[in-house]
Amino acid sequence: MAMIEKDMKDIESLSFEEAIDELESIVSQLEQDSLTLEKAMELYKRGVLLSQHCTQKIEKAQGDIRMLTMGQNGEARELPFNILEEGNEEDDEDEF
Repeated sequence: MAMIEKDMKDIESLSFEEAIDELESIVSQLEQDSLTLEKAMELYKRGVLLSQHCTQKIEKAQGDIRMLTMGQNGEARELPFNILEEGNEEDDEDEF
C-alpha cells in the first residue's frame, strides 16, 4: 500500500478535533528551521490530507444543518442552512 493511501486510511479515522489538533502541531513543526527538506515535505503532505479531511467534515456538517423558518401563512418550513449566502432575497419574504 502506498504511503499516501496508508496516511489517508489513518486520517479517515480521526475526528474533526483530532485532525485539527494534528494539523496545528504540523504547522508548529513546519515553522521551525531545524527540519530537513524531506521531513518538511512529509509533514506538508500529511497537513494537506488533514486539511482535506477537515473540509469534508465541515461540508458534511453544513449539509446536516437545517433552518426552521416561519412562512407568511404561519406554517413552519425547514430550509437548508447556508452560511455562505447572506442576503438571499428569495427568503426575505419570510422575515418577521
